[in-house]
Amino acid sequence: MKFIDAGANAGRRSVLYAMLLTSALIAPSIWLPSPASAQTTRPTSTELPAVEITAPQASRRQAQAPRTTNRAATGPSRRSAQRAARAPQPAQPTQRAVFERGTDPVPGFVPSVSASGTKTDTKLIETPQSISVISRDNLDARGVDTIAQALQYTAGVAVQTGGADPRYDQARIRGFETNGFSNFRDGLRDTANGSAYFSVFRNEPYGVQRVDVVKGPSSVMYGQSPPGGLIDLISKRPTDQAFGEVVGLVGTADRLQGAFDVGGPLDKDKTLLYRLTGVLRDSDAQIAKFSDKVKDDRAYIAPAVTWRPTNDTTLTILSDYQHDVFGNAFPLSVGTVRGGKVVDVKPLPIFLGDPSYNTFDQSQYRIGYQFEHRFSDDLIVRSRARYGHVDLEYRYITFAGTPLDTQTVFPRVSRKVLESSDTFNIDNHVIAKTWTGPLQHTVLIGTDYQAFQLGGTQFGGTAPSLSRITPVYGLPIATPTTLLQSYKQNLNQAGIYLQDQVKLQNWILTLGGRFDAAQQTTLNRISGVPQINDDTAFTKRVGLTYLFDGGVAPYVSYSESFLPTAGIDFSSNAFKPTKGKQYEGGIKFQPNRDVLFTAAVFDLTQDNVLTADPLHLNYSIQTGQVNSQGLELEMLAKPMPGLNLLATYTLQNVKNTESNNGDVGKTPVQIPRHMASAFADYTLQSGPLAGWGFGAGVRYVGESYMDILNTITNDAYTVFDAGLHYRQPKGINLALNVKNIANKDTALCTVTGGCQYITPRVITATASYRW
Repeated sequence: MKFIDAGANAGRRSVLYAMLLTSALIAPSIWLPSPASAQTTRPTSTELPAVEITAPQASRRQAQAPRTTNRAATGPSRRSAQRAARAPQPAQPTQRAVFERGTDPVPGFVPSVSASGTKTDTKLIETPQSISVISRDNLDARGVDTIAQALQYTAGVAVQTGGADPRYDQARIRGFETNGFSNFRDGLRDTANGSAYFSVFRNEPYGVQRVDVVKGPSSVMYGQSPPGGLIDLISKRPTDQAFGEVVGLVGTADRLQGAFDVGGPLDKDKTLLYRLTGVLRDSDAQIAKFSDKVKDDRAYIAPAVTWRPTNDTTLTILSDYQHDVFGNAFPLSVGTVRGGKVVDVKPLPIFLGDPSYNTFDQSQYRIGYQFEHRFSDDLIVRSRARYGHVDLEYRYITFAGTPLDTQTVFPRVSRKVLESSDTFNIDNHVIAKTWTGPLQHTVLIGTDYQAFQLGGTQFGGTAPSLSRITPVYGLPIATPTTLLQSYKQNLNQAGIYLQDQVKLQNWILTLGGRFDAAQQTTLNRISGVPQINDDTAFTKRVGLTYLFDGGVAPYVSYSESFLPTAGIDFSSNAFKPTKGKQYEGGIKFQPNRDVLFTAAVFDLTQDNVLTADPLHLNYSIQTGQVNSQGLELEMLAKPMPGLNLLATYTLQNVKNTESNNGDVGKTPVQIPRHMASAFADYTLQSGPLAGWGFGAGVRYVGESYMDILNTITNDAYTVFDAGLHYRQPKGINLALNVKNIANKDTALCTVTGGCQYITPRVITATASYRW
């Protein structure tokens, strides 16, 4: 498989090779033996505990004999004690504290540590950036079926702003799209494919043990990425305690689903651990009004193995295979025109496609490793890599032209898309802890590389017209054969990054910088004309936090991002990357493990945005700018045993500040200004009803605009969720969850892209057995 395009600039390619060489030099060091390799004892947790640094004076302190308080002690007994004190003492085994890791499951709803923001397992209140963590208990309490549902109660995140679309785990963070470049799995980018293509990795929520949402520019740690932030899904890992769970689920839209999750040690010394997770589903799609028109079937299997030969070394192999068969089911959206302008767009309860033709058939697999070796308490080396592949066949029917509310018959055309993509990522880094005078340093230095290759073709054909009065489905539809598009895209990026977290008493200064070289080639295989983007970028981050003794931590930060932009202008010049910069300030409060409150204000700007070229029709130039300002509030708490609470509020003011499209000062389409949510989950702790409980939640999404001039709005909507459950650590567990109790059928539209409904009422009943 050829990832690096032969036509790329040779000088820039040499930069890539130099970075890869640096990565290769770091990687072999993880295999060097350490003095601790002869140990036979095993750690009690799957992951290595994080290291702590001790003060220099403490590390230099020598072992001393206990001092006697009896000044009258004389003679042989005193001299014997003195000789005993001078005699060599047997070496004592090193005692290492067990720390919560950034990839560990979170007990309850309230997290305390994340590795996604800094790659160093840093406490959330010590990280000068807004990060939300969604725990496994949180996901289970809400009966989450999709990744989009997992994010619905997260501040700063707007989920499926264009309505429920089962094809993607769509979300916007701080007003910016995340699809493709912002989707991560276990600290590695899932794909380098933006929203221009269809074959994006999909994720099964039962296979993750936590979801970390990093808000704001994050290129210093991860290279090319949108300015809004990223979503990092952490896979379930093997444990050294044997366990098992089988799950059965039934629900609306004829949903039948079975799942299992088993794991534990494979040998008596617990050096080899395993975990196997699987899901099998037969269902219609959870789509308003059209659930009987398309399927939503899934087969998922995820084997994982951990090998830990010593206390200081772990190697975990993570893999998964997933096959999804479903279909999009957009309603027919019609426009009302007055005075030559579209003044309204609304959906008709008519399925535009055909159940016999529409399908979205995607197969994907991933396999990778997570390696860590500790040379000492002050030096850790980590390496992680993953390869992934996606195959997609997508068939759909759409209308031809612009349907108006006066039409009674709608002409349609058929489409077929075939895509295949390959992704490879590797990240090697070293974490070193040291002191310079009174300053304590946690230094991170690393290199990473990613390669992405995609190929696809799109075909067009005919389809029978659809009557508005008496729609007929199941008529013969010929396979499309007219070639509309044929494309190939290659992307290679290598980066080197450095970060220093400096502590001085209660102050924490976080400094980071990164250099990237990215090469992207998009080939139109019909015209034979490639578009080559060859970019370099330097991004930086600085943050300052002060830790009060009571768990209050105010902070300020500045961070940057970059994202390559495919295409050329009228003069055939390749577009430059878009660049993001953000100023953020906030306060975090975590006095204990039972409460976490965060408040953040931000000012985020994206430059080099494409906008219309005023001198050349159908061409673009990069003079656009988008600004997002806002406030985010988030609270997670366990005020009493058995009760978990969460509440969020988001205010975001997103504007086009520079543009040639006539929309300066306007809000981009489908971005709500206000969002709020709250959820409570309670389980009785004693008495005859111990283990029984209930949950209830509310979600509010404010108005958004359908058009770039902000003349037509989508309505705000509020939905309620609830559930009943019976929970035990082992044995039988039961749950009944209802989402969108009132079956709200709000539709979200754009003038150019049509409408889609939000997710309708979904009822699921779950029974599981744990041992």
